[in-house]
Amino acid sequence: MSVARRIGRLFLLVGLLVVVTAVWLINRLQHPGPPRRSPPEVVLYIPPGTSTDAIFRRLAFEGVVGNAKLAEIYYRLRLGATPLQAGEYRFHRPMDIDDVISRMRRGDVVQHAVVVPEGFTAEETFQLFVDQGIGTPEGFRAVLAETDLLPGLAQGAPDLEGFLFPETYRVTRSTTARQVVESMVAQFRQNFRPELRDRAHALGLTAREVVTLASIVQKETSLPRETTTVAGVYWNRMTRGMRLQADPTVAYALKRDGKWTGVLHRSDYAYESPYNTYLYEGLPPGPICNPGAAALEAAVEPARTEFLYFVADANGGHTFSRTFEQHLQAIATSRRARAEVAAPAEPTPPASRPSGGR
Repeated sequence: MSVARRIGRLFLLVGLLVVVTAVWLINRLQHPGPPRRSPPEVVLYIPPGTSTDAIFRRLAFEGVVGNAKLAEIYYRLRLGATPLQAGEYRFHRPMDIDDVISRMRRGDVVQHAVVVPEGFTAEETFQLFVDQGIGTPEGFRAVLAETDLLPGLAQGAPDLEGFLFPETYRVTRSTTARQVVESMVAQFRQNFRPELRDRAHALGLTAREVVTLASIVQKETSLPRETTTVAGVYWNRMTRGMRLQADPTVAYALKRDGKWTGVLHRSDYAYESPYNTYLYEGLPPGPICNPGAAALEAAVEPARTEFLYFVADANGGHTFSRTFEQHLQAIATSRRARAEVAAPAEPTPPASRPSGGR
């Protein structure tokens, strides 16, 4: 056999070996072996700046791909010019290499649905996101002070407290604190409709004052049927030059200063703070929570009523009164009702200070 023919056969064998190896490699990568004894899914966070080599080593360590080096070679041969995006991903164990690469090319990251309840303060709201690994307390506090994110509407407010609209937000681990706050103030702007602004103007209230009143209404009642009546009580007290005497403002003052224990004590009503509506007339300097749509509407459409007082009843609602004498009777009735529903084996808790003009 000639040398040329021997060399030709050698090249043919080498070519066949390469083809067989490539077929085996692709089959191995696209049809990984049985999963290890671990949950069928894994969520991995790939930080920005992570090298391709480190990404595949992490995928292999977690059982998503069988061999880190083979997976990286396959990726570089097929899609080496297309970058893999950082972020949080959900993978199966194991997973087809093409599916892995495709998911990371698209940036098909995990989304978190963060539900922000009505009446949460900014600090409580931000903690919901931080608990999901989104942003930091320091980052959120810095953005909270940027009232220029809501030009005009937040004018005169010390920060964006009250303007972080309660809603369900879908975010990722890569969402920044600024992006979260921008989304929340955008929702506020959408819900604080032009007709609400016009009504506020007719009442002689600025947007900040409306949101401040709405925040107090939001903290005083969770019953939609009561929102306009509670707003009417506070509107009546303001127009008569009476102090609002709203418990939630005292609680907020204590929270701002890191002195809140979870319970209001009699001595707290003398706590020195511009937010304490027992000490100072009119509305506090800014909102005390982030109100929802119903409270915002109630603030600009308060009920036309003669009520000046209200106190919590034993059924989760309130009893409203026109005179202080009626208010005292309502307090006594509320205390008796609370005592009757208290468990006999437990001591009767002291009645909380009544709301709306104590």
